[in-house]
Amino acid sequence: MTSAITPRYPNAASDPRLSNTADKWRTLNRQIRDKEWNGEPVTNAERDKLATLKKDLNDDKHYTPNF
Repeated sequence: MTSAITPRYPNAASDPRLSNTADKWRTLNRQIRDKEWNGEPVTNAERDKLATLKKDLNDDKHYTPNF
């Protein structure tokens, strides 16, 4: 007798433990552009996070864990 394991969430998009990488990239990119437009400083940490998200997207990592 075999038993199948029923997934807790039907797909990655509905899993609350994961975030959409493209959405995170768009949000952070918009925040950085707004800061630059308003003459506010943008930290290296923000730029590094944006670069990391872009790299993840280029590596086909569409969802990232929320931790």
